[in-house]
Amino acid sequence: MNKKLSKNRLREAFSEIKEATGGGGLTVSDAENVLDLSKRSVSLILSELVEEGLIVRTGRGTYAFSKKPTPLVSLETLPEDGKKIYLALEARGVQFALSCLDILADYTHLILRRYPHFCWVQTGSEDWAMEVIEESGFTPLRDPNRDQLNTALDLTRTNELTVIRKTTIFYAVDNGLASVERALVDLHYEVTRERYPLDATELMRIYYNVLTTVSLQYPKMLRYAGLRRFRSEIEWVLWKFKDRIDIPATYIKKPQSPNKFIRRLPNLDEVLR
Repeated sequence: MNKKLSKNRLREAFSEIKEATGGGGLTVSDAENVLDLSKRSVSLILSELVEEGLIVRTGRGTYAFSKKPTPLVSLETLPEDGKKIYLALEARGVQFALSCLDILADYTHLILRRYPHFCWVQTGSEDWAMEVIEESGFTPLRDPNRDQLNTALDLTRTNELTVIRKTTIFYAVDNGLASVERALVDLHYEVTRERYPLDATELMRIYYNVLTTVSLQYPKMLRYAGLRRFRSEIEWVLWKFKDRIDIPATYIKKPQSPNKFIRRLPNLDEVLR
């Protein structure tokens, strides 16, 4: 058996399990009986179903079916300017990933008329990507800080600024688009490090809207934050929301004392009032 199942086979396994169990609780034994596969194969399937957000782990060997839809990210879901940037970079063969508010625009609390686009590009291709973006009618800014972005926003009339940051990590990216999980983690980092002109209160509202609207792949979200070495901050956010949102207990871990970046975030009463 391959380490990763095809999407079709994974969905087939999911449908078989859900139909046989009635969509209620699920155990490893249930899955073994339904699929008639080895324990190792069933374990891999269940792990992938968790990764896909189709089921959630509720305890040791126990699972539940997700009641929220899986977030959809595609070219069609991008804002119009985001589509233009995407198509320009794709046509020129740049390895990239659009992230932050281009992915999360539907979850914002405020109507954001103007905001900087955010684009990861493969390390070493920054100049090329900036040239492509500029030719497309946008203004690229390489590794700007928040003050530089605010100044640039004051000098432009349209939604044309594009933040360019380099990376070698394209985890949780599909065809040039960050997943919702990655976009949340990216936006968290940018806002808490004061590198992006978005209020911390709006960041927390976006968290709330995403967590209450769609089924997140928490393992993917935490793993990506771990790759960027601030997993404990995302654990802190999930911990803070646990009494207001149904988050699987297996992903709730009492965090360490909040660091200086977490202390920049408002309390939830202020966010949700």
